[in-house]
Amino acid sequence: MCTMLCFTILHAEEPVLNDTIKTYSVDEIVVTSSTKETNDFRYIPAAASVLTPQNIGGRQIESLKDISFYVPNLYMPDYGSKYTSAIYIRGIGARSSGQSVGLYVDDVPYQDKSIFDFELMDIQRIEVLRGPQGTLYGRNAMSGIINIYTLSPLTYQGTKLSLSGGNYGQFKARASHYAKLGSTIGLSVGGYYDRNDGFFTNQYTGKKVDNEESAGGRVKLEWLINPNLSLTYGLNMDYTDQGAFPYKQYFQKNDSLAPVNFNDRNTYTRTILANNLQLVYRGKGFSLTSTTGYQYFKDNMWLDQDFTDSTMFTLNQKQKQHAVSEELAIKSNTNNNYQWSFGAYGFYNNLKTEAPVTFKEDGMQHILQSVFDDLKKIIPQMPHLQVLDDQLHIPGTFDTPSYGAALFHQSTYNNLFTEGLSVTVGGRLDYEKQEMTYKSAASMRLGMLTAPGAPIRELPVEPSVVDEHISQDFWQFLPRISLKYKCTGQTFTYLSVAKGYKTGGYNVQMSADYMQGQMQYDLMSKYVPNLAVEPEPIESVSAYKPEQSWNYEAGVRSELIKDVLKAELTLFYMDIKDIQLTKFVASGNGRILANGGKAESYGAELSVKANLLPGLNADLNYGYTRATFRDYDDGKNDYKGNFVPYTPRHTFNIGLNYNKLLTNCWVDQLIVSAQYSGAGKIYWTEQNDITQSIYGMLNMKAGIRKGNLRLDLWGRNLTDKEYAAFYFESRGNSFLQQGKPVHFGADITWNF
Repeated sequence: MCTMLCFTILHAEEPVLNDTIKTYSVDEIVVTSSTKETNDFRYIPAAASVLTPQNIGGRQIESLKDISFYVPNLYMPDYGSKYTSAIYIRGIGARSSGQSVGLYVDDVPYQDKSIFDFELMDIQRIEVLRGPQGTLYGRNAMSGIINIYTLSPLTYQGTKLSLSGGNYGQFKARASHYAKLGSTIGLSVGGYYDRNDGFFTNQYTGKKVDNEESAGGRVKLEWLINPNLSLTYGLNMDYTDQGAFPYKQYFQKNDSLAPVNFNDRNTYTRTILANNLQLVYRGKGFSLTSTTGYQYFKDNMWLDQDFTDSTMFTLNQKQKQHAVSEELAIKSNTNNNYQWSFGAYGFYNNLKTEAPVTFKEDGMQHILQSVFDDLKKIIPQMPHLQVLDDQLHIPGTFDTPSYGAALFHQSTYNNLFTEGLSVTVGGRLDYEKQEMTYKSAASMRLGMLTAPGAPIRELPVEPSVVDEHISQDFWQFLPRISLKYKCTGQTFTYLSVAKGYKTGGYNVQMSADYMQGQMQYDLMSKYVPNLAVEPEPIESVSAYKPEQSWNYEAGVRSELIKDVLKAELTLFYMDIKDIQLTKFVASGNGRILANGGKAESYGAELSVKANLLPGLNADLNYGYTRATFRDYDDGKNDYKGNFVPYTPRHTFNIGLNYNKLLTNCWVDQLIVSAQYSGAGKIYWTEQNDITQSIYGMLNMKAGIRKGNLRLDLWGRNLTDKEYAAFYFESRGNSFLQQGKPVHFGADITWNF
């Protein structure tokens, strides 16, 4: 670490890297850089958090889900699989389709949140900017942006091997090597393997339901072609095979849980391949950056959609994505008061989804047969219709390509009128086109009973066919303005106003419901045409509108006592229009994203870092969010004043870290960290009738180092706190995903 740190400080002082920003934390120096930001990151007029390698190791951060609570008002719960990687910041998030938080890895955007949950390996830093960042990052940054940067083989060399094991069959192996191939070329290669036996047991099979196995690797090449031109190429690979969705049925009346108990398959597999190529040219007074990204992923999700031991219906959803992005950015690189940045961005995302639903024995009777039974009650003269099939397979294929382009600009003028006062103004013109082609064909055998005791006569039924193509276009202008005043060299305050935007889109998991309606219409049209009701157009059923917001923010950041105490306080207010909410369709045969009127979110965020004693430091992160509906009526209920579901009112983390170098001792170093983190109160429904109270968990890690060898003992949720990570309702039943119980283990790491 010392070699990397010293080289990093020296590297930052080289003239060719004079656009690099050094960010000083209380206990660690981290070098950060931006290809398009016009503000020094230390004084950026936004709520910003940086997680350093020391933070990442001490807090046991191994995936994005682990940064929950450590960043104020950021909540990324475990919903039961890596497919569902919902992130909420300040009350804004997306449980199913779309995303409200942008994720960049080495400056390349990840375009689908189905790939957000992956192994974090050899990370140089994680930056989190809260609040809309659309001016520089586009429509997927409505509530914030997460930037992940991996280690550079030009600034860090060495080999690291680590093994980890724990209860519940936990085992992990990692290996990475960083080397210079010459004075200007560096190469890194790394890989990992991770597994566990699962934490929850399926009563129906007697086996663990959420076991997981994953493997992956990373290759990174950096080449300083000449003093002004550099090239970086990265390749990331990840494979996951997991049991999924260990949902327990919840009974509100007596506040009790049934065991996990389902009879059909619940699994998720996923393959990710991500490439990025970045070229940076540093000219006289400017830097020009080209960043190209290509991502491929495919997954396969099996879902027992009733989550019980009944043979109702199952979903086997497969996705395949090819996504390409390109960004060109040019920014000033001088010591002048005026700093500027211009850029252009384009992307193409080809996503294909197969989402067939199979109705099984119980589903045929309780779902499909009940439709005809209900019609018979309404229309007594109608003949009795009997479903003859034991199963019904409804295929559904969706091609949902999207592409878009954007132009953006940001200007910052420092020392405006008086020393220390600056203004930042920016805007982004964003265009996106989305298309959907939906194809399906299905039929079922029906019999007609004309009189009691008469034999059932099978009816000739033609297959119902759906072949639809629809599209929609979105234009949006995203402005931002910020005022900042540096009171002293280490203290500043700011005000900002920014527009947030999350694009609209199409739902695909409503296909079984739509096809069921089409089959019913075709049948009624043939036999009782006067009673046939034509289904709604596919666009009105599947499409949802963009979500927009205006964000108002005020903050102050200060090093109150030099090298001892730092603090940041932020106040915010968000005015939200057409908020996107996840709902299950009326039949329970799928979920959709729908718009829910107007909402507002306001709150505060506090971060404090302190050096208490030599080697002992503490940090506090607290976020408060009050997100409520201002105007939302779904036709059945008026939710005005109710809290927006799935977003915690409070997030908090209190951490202590102790690091001591030892002399004349059998070990060279002692490292101990303890973190108490939690969230709540969380409302799970728009009615606000089901909640998760505020809860906290204790995580600890203690280690010793001797030379290049280090041993750590760790534990998570050491108080074995029971809490709900996720809740939903389907077909009149309530289900809950419990948080993971206490688990612990040991790591051994060898650096050389």
